[in-house]
Amino acid sequence: MKRIVFALFVAGALVATGCHRAQNSGSSAASSGETSGKATALDAATAANEKVEKVEAITDIGDVKGTRIFVVGDSTLSAFNDPYFYPRFGYGTKIQNYLADGTATVVNLAMSGRSSKSFLKEANYETLKKNLQKGDFLIIGFGHNDEKAEEARYTNPNGKKEEAGSFKNSLYENYVKLAKDRKATPILCTPIVRRAPGKSYEGSVVHVTADAAGFPGGDYPKAIRELGKETGTLVVDLTEITRERYSSLTDADTAKFHAQINYKAGSTDNTHLNEYGAAVIAYDVVKAVAAGNKDFAKFVKKDAAAPSIDMLVQNPDYIMPSYTGFNPKEDASAIWETTAPWFGTVFGDCGGAEKLSNPDLYEIEEKDGKVTMHAGSTDGSTSVGKIAGASDGIAFYFQQIPANKDFTLTATAKILHVAKNNQVAFGLMARDDVYIDKFDNSINTDYVAAGPLKIAKGEDYSSSWRRSDGNLNETKNQGQSVPEAGQTVEISLSKKGNVYTAKYGKDSAEYGANLTSIDEGNIYVGLFTVRSAYIEFSNVKLTVE
Repeated sequence: MKRIVFALFVAGALVATGCHRAQNSGSSAASSGETSGKATALDAATAANEKVEKVEAITDIGDVKGTRIFVVGDSTLSAFNDPYFYPRFGYGTKIQNYLADGTATVVNLAMSGRSSKSFLKEANYETLKKNLQKGDFLIIGFGHNDEKAEEARYTNPNGKKEEAGSFKNSLYENYVKLAKDRKATPILCTPIVRRAPGKSYEGSVVHVTADAAGFPGGDYPKAIRELGKETGTLVVDLTEITRERYSSLTDADTAKFHAQINYKAGSTDNTHLNEYGAAVIAYDVVKAVAAGNKDFAKFVKKDAAAPSIDMLVQNPDYIMPSYTGFNPKEDASAIWETTAPWFGTVFGDCGGAEKLSNPDLYEIEEKDGKVTMHAGSTDGSTSVGKIAGASDGIAFYFQQIPANKDFTLTATAKILHVAKNNQVAFGLMARDDVYIDKFDNSINTDYVAAGPLKIAKGEDYSSSWRRSDGNLNETKNQGQSVPEAGQTVEISLSKKGNVYTAKYGKDSAEYGANLTSIDEGNIYVGLFTVRSAYIEFSNVKLTVE
């Protein structure tokens, strides 16, 4: 059998320029789609699926008469404008449905990705402070992002409300106290659970987190419940409401509450709600608040009925994706200069279109026989991209090889920086398709990866995994130390027929995979970094048989 060996040859310099994350937020903000970057791997029809959520600061709520119900929080409450098969809806967008006409008006200031800490830097928070007044209500729904092991968003779930840096302190000083000082009524909501197919509802899916380096874990819903008691603030325990509901249902039934990225059932977004799910949670909130506050109860429709599953319909604007393939002679990146047959790209849920070519956030550089790559800033202060249940966003240094060929890819990875975050990853990957410098948060294609994932779990991290039909199937680390700066590790990924062997350090796992459902003729093999990983790869060698 003929063996072709591609060792790394370096010539030429990195060309870099930058990506844009967009999100709409709130009932009074306009939203629009925006795309950028070279899209040679997508046809015009697929491009229609690449709308992004435009970040629009809400600086003016307009002339809203009477009582206002302000909503602050994260993506589980915020508005969206995306092209999902079943689009995302935050429950803050559905509360108005259950209020009688002319009684009170919902002003939704919630924003995707924000914690109670990071929200303070947004214009939406300034708008809240400028407008909140006597007689208003303030619904507060944070937690999903306060638990992120990132300095910009993390708050400690264990501290007292008087303790700076604690979750309680952030909620109390910036939201509860603000409302009480204005003679408005604060309402605290614990976070909804994350959907957990095949698992029990405990631990991180119900927001009880483990310690990550420098970021103590703890019980975020408990902190909210305690703060409610300490300050005499009504608490809607959505964590318990959704835990009880999901625990009594099948995985297929819980999926009916959640957004779905594409036509594949496996692309269900286990964090974000769909329109029906948002309506159900809004109904839960309105019922609970009305039961605990007589003034709020006056606003609720007398005949308000629980939402029906009939309201869940496929997005009429969804367009089935069409893949036109990758042509090495025509489709090389305009951002990353590499030496053929190696190519560079950043694609998927990469943080936004304008961030793609920002050299402070992404790097793919060949130099002195090595490849240096980072996703996120090199010091870890800014994170971009992800490996998550519903989508991926990666920097990828790759070759295209025939799907009927076997191969072995090996590399030495020196860790220059890695964040202890569950969406951070790096290593080697073989996948079904590739896209050139394209922000598209619907990509969750089949692939096999050798490398660490779920690093925030400590030594329980995964050392390889396979994405299959949207789902992540992980192999747990077998006693190796947690990845950290200064370490060097050997990684390999090989294919024999439809069996892939992934090796990370001492760990080895096999995966059966036929990576030809999208690109029938080729697979794409290479190095990758995700979110907040800064890696120097050396001894890169690809042997094709």
